Amino acid sequence: MDFTRGGLIAAMERNTAWTLVSTAVVTGLLVQTGLAQPQQEEVASLRQGFLIEVPLPLVGTRDETVQRQISQIAAKARADQPRPIVVLSFVENQPTADASKPTETLEIGQGSQFERALALARFLSSPAAAKVRLVAYLPRSVVGHAVLPVLACEEISATSDAELGRASLDETNLDDTIRGAYLDIARRRGNLDEAVVSSMLDANVAVLRVETTEGRTQIVTETEAKQLRTEAKILREETLWSGGSLAAYSGQQMRQNRWIAHVADSRQTLAHSLSVIGSLKSVYLAPETWRPILVELSGDISDARIAQIIRGLGEQVDQKKINLIVTKVVSARVDMPSAVQLANYLARLDGETVHTVGIIADSVAGPAALAAFACDEVFLLDGAQIGSAQDGALPGKLVGENQAAQEALLELETLSNRPASLMSAAMDSGITVKEYIQQETGQRRPLAQWQLDTLSDRNLWLAKDTLVKDGDISRELAIKFDLITGSEADVIAALRRVGVPEEIKELPTPWLDSTVQRILAQAWLPRVLLLVAFLAISVELGTPGLGAGGFVAGLCFLGFFWIEALNGNVEWLEVLLFVGGLIALAIEAFVLPGFGLFGIGGFVMLLASVVLASQTFIIPRNSEQLSVVAYNFFWVSVSALTVMIGLLMMRKQIEASPMVRWMTLEPSGYEDPDELAHRESIVHWEHLVGQSGITTTRLNPAGKAQFGRQIVNVLGSGSMVAEGQVVRVIEVRGNAVIVEEVV
Repeated sequence: MDFTRGGLIAAMERNTAWTLVSTAVVTGLLVQTGLAQPQQEEVASLRQGFLIEVPLPLVGTRDETVQRQISQIAAKARADQPRPIVVLSFVENQPTADASKPTETLEIGQGSQFERALALARFLSSPAAAKVRLVAYLPRSVVGHAVLPVLACEEISATSDAELGRASLDETNLDDTIRGAYLDIARRRGNLDEAVVSSMLDANVAVLRVETTEGRTQIVTETEAKQLRTEAKILREETLWSGGSLAAYSGQQMRQNRWIAHVADSRQTLAHSLSVIGSLKSVYLAPETWRPILVELSGDISDARIAQIIRGLGEQVDQKKINLIVTKVVSARVDMPSAVQLANYLARLDGETVHTVGIIADSVAGPAALAAFACDEVFLLDGAQIGSAQDGALPGKLVGENQAAQEALLELETLSNRPASLMSAAMDSGITVKEYIQQETGQRRPLAQWQLDTLSDRNLWLAKDTLVKDGDISRELAIKFDLITGSEADVIAALRRVGVPEEIKELPTPWLDSTVQRILAQAWLPRVLLLVAFLAISVELGTPGLGAGGFVAGLCFLGFFWIEALNGNVEWLEVLLFVGGLIALAIEAFVLPGFGLFGIGGFVMLLASVVLASQTFIIPRNSEQLSVVAYNFFWVSVSALTVMIGLLMMRKQIEASPMVRWMTLEPSGYEDPDELAHRESIVHWEHLVGQSGITTTRLNPAGKAQFGRQIVNVLGSGSMVAEGQVVRVIEVRGNAVIVEEVV
């Protein structure tokens, strides 16, 4: 071997060359086999996130319930995948049963039993829970012994103003057992220094950050700091808690001191910070238990199709056949009311039993996108776009000048936690969205002008940057403000993000439903059925006894309500009004003849049922809904006019019908009035004319008198006649016996 300087240099060059060649070969193999960094990132992106609410205060068996839920997730965790993240959200549930403490003064966590808190903390820090990554989340301040299980989690996250501390709030005498348990858990996890935990337990403990002469930064108590000062080991110090009361630290303070991992003011922000796939799921939804179904929205979608989708999903959910709904939107076009109806249905599904995923597979503009935005997770595929820039609708027509659409988007924002302003910009190119900041709280959110006008504190919101103009919503912007969850290459990749390894079957559409759907797509059909129904009633009244008109009318009314029910317009109110109206008219016709309260009320009920069955709302709240009501009233008026024309054309037949003859009185014509009165009289008193009798009651002017053994109702001819006077019958008119007093 050449050990000269030149030989060594040559050897190094040869080794370097071989090293470069071998590195290139290995790198190529890694890329080919998919083991390079992108594959590792893809594996890391498959981390699942679950949410478990820890009800406070910890009393009874609440800790055992939380342990069972964590064990359920841990049992399904796979060794070849990253540990699933379990977020324990500490929330207020029921107040403590301690009657000596007023309910309204209790803080979240106050009243927690130490034994229950310790049992949960020991489980969280034990190997039994090591299969999951535990993250404590504090949406609000937590005090009392509920602090102990928070310290037992691997990480702690909180909102900026949530506080953690005052752990011994419920203790009158802090003993070594309690102190030792807290310090032991703190040492196991190492999130908070022992000095910080001590200040939460003992009001006499002050906490300092010191920099020693050895170049170390420590968090110590005042007692420990004195010892360091005595040894002249402190270069500088900073007081973190001065003592005098039980310590409580805000989320912002803990983050600044690096005691907690994240400050997150919402669950969505927390999910992003933890690199969770989509949103945090219920503990009851794990990838191994997915029973998915696909709903594809493409082309022109009718109102009947939307109603059919909702019915189909409802049956699947009620029968517990599915727990994952994937809504795929591909260049779909649908009316705003129907889109809102489907979006609200998806957003209101119980998250404990059903998870929803929206996939936008093609450029989408208009209301169809709402079905995806309503889902728990939304993925935008490569090549697809969100926004109304490519839409041909007039700016402002769909949302900007439509109060009903604005109210629907605000409701959907509440249900889905997706910004209504960006959803409106995705449908209306006339919407401009800016980022606003609340001057008092510092809160930032995207707002459109129409949404800003609905805020009670709109004068406190200051406009910053313009986010969306002319309907162009970038992919990065949509992800940043939670309009979508993420971006994927194709449907398979999006499903893998959720934990579904392959494509799933589509929601089945029976052939009968497809046929009915094509028929129901004809908007004129229910109007024609209504006209035919009223015309058939006229025919039935003109030819009673035949029954054909009544049968046809019944079928037409049944078809009308069935079609509107399939369109999602008919509920029990419309049915009850219609049946009640028929009953009221029957009472008016057969029980209380005339045209009074029952007749008017029955007619109004029938009218209201038909109008309400033609629309999705009860009380109109804006101009668009008023126009719908006017349109429905027009068709009902046309139907009523048809009945009136039919009645006039068949007036003679109707008058001759037995039912009408029974309800009406025939005129007397030219009959002699005396003969008619004689025939209509019930009894005949002509034999009493000229007879005398005694009044048994006072005649004023009517009363009673006795003639022989008969007591007869009589009518005095003059002034009042007292009881016991003698009277004589002077005239009999039908049933009327006229008498005069005998003086």
